[in-house]
Amino acid sequence: MFEKGNAYMPEMYGAGQVSRIDLTGYAALLGEGLSSKVGLLERLLADAHYPSLGSYKERLLANTIRDFLPRTVEVGTGFVLFPHAHSDPLGGPDLHDPLNQSAFSVSRQCDILVYDVARFPAVFRDGDFVVVRPEAVRAVIEVKGSLTIPETRSALDSFHDFATKWRGTQLFYLGHHQSVARAPGLFLMAWQIKKTRAGHPVATPSRIREIIAEFYSQNLTASEADGYPLLQQLFIYNETEITNFFDLSQPPVCNIGWTSLDGRFVRANSDGTLFRGQDRTIASLLASLHMAVAEEDFNRFFSRPGEVSNQNIPTYEYSGKSLAWLDVEDAGVFVRGVPQPKR
Repeated sequence: MFEKGNAYMPEMYGAGQVSRIDLTGYAALLGEGLSSKVGLLERLLADAHYPSLGSYKERLLANTIRDFLPRTVEVGTGFVLFPHAHSDPLGGPDLHDPLNQSAFSVSRQCDILVYDVARFPAVFRDGDFVVVRPEAVRAVIEVKGSLTIPETRSALDSFHDFATKWRGTQLFYLGHHQSVARAPGLFLMAWQIKKTRAGHPVATPSRIREIIAEFYSQNLTASEADGYPLLQQLFIYNETEITNFFDLSQPPVCNIGWTSLDGRFVRANSDGTLFRGQDRTIASLLASLHMAVAEEDFNRFFSRPGEVSNQNIPTYEYSGKSLAWLDVEDAGVFVRGVPQPKR
């Protein structure tokens, strides 16, 4: 396992010792700052006002995201309005207005919405509360306090509802000469795994990873994945990052699933020994959101300062992969993120 360390020490360059700019340590403090504020309120309120504590966590995370992302996007909470074909036009087919070819459905409420304000006006906005068109959405983040297996499945149900409506709208656009949009990133941020009264976690990151793969394999086929946004990442603060992956090592077939990674930065002592440092999940979420908003401008040297190439890093206790689809021949349906015209 990792050896414990106290601090990140300066490194040697040439003949002299110089202090190194510690961008990784700075990124870790983003998570530490959020955690300390949440901890203060938890000590004051305990379980007396749990809904208020949940709202406070969402607001803290939303403010951090807002400060980090470029001003071309805004961060709020609310709903997405999805156009789709009329199943039964009002007044019957003789009275159907050919210029008004859509009905609308509404998403479930999204805890945090990252949406483009540079190109698309909001349908409705009052402070942080918004209703937006689907093409404006860049990311949806669900926030959980104490994560359980039932809450994981509930969040996946919400994402499935969103993704199904998203895909239906894009196919409707495709058939009516309206530009389609690339699928947004879907993320879940949990502050911890719920514990029993005896202090034991009710689940492990490995089991949660398996639940995600099982859910998608049971609710989605490869033929339905064209333009369907999958859960991109699930984070458990200071513990783990569960990420969607594509195994393209044996083309033309592809295996698709989710993998779990350590949720803390790996740091080095002055003697070179490695240890688990501070939280990495908040910094990783922010980096993924930046890529979702402006992939062409993404700079990993700033947004992913914790990348490690040292092959001696011990394996994370809950590392592993859970596959949802095996031997997919047209992996592009998952990778493209937008539906393609039928040939």
